[in-house]
Amino acid sequence: MPSQGVVLFPNGNSTNFVEIEQAISTIFVGMAKGTPQTVFGRRLREARLRADIPQDRLGVHIGLDETVASARISRYETGIHEPAFDTAVRLGQALNVPVAYFYCENDELANFVLAWDSLHELERKAVWSFIDTLKLQRSES
Repeated sequence: MPSQGVVLFPNGNSTNFVEIEQAISTIFVGMAKGTPQTVFGRRLREARLRADIPQDRLGVHIGLDETVASARISRYETGIHEPAFDTAVRLGQALNVPVAYFYCENDELANFVLAWDSLHELERKAVWSFIDTLKLQRSES
């Protein structure tokens, strides 16, 4: 029988109310401070700050009404709302990043997507050639 203030889960694990309260508080404090809670939100904020564009200006640039532009971008960044894909495309165009960047969970892949986007066609072909060489070497070993 668990002691008072302890929650016993069906899987046999238990925790106390203080731990639950702290976990919930951490989540809500992060949201209140505007900490991005989603991959999309984090990438959007990174790209916007890199481009040095305020939330309101970005929102207006992608076609949002100026009375809601800042709040809407803030909600996208904090993960309260996720934009429709066509809105994500417009955000990418406004921030000069490929839309795929917003959905990269891995930081290295996100950086690769940004680097790839900046390459010219011949440079991309050279990268593909290098990747093909690496794959061939791996299959031979």
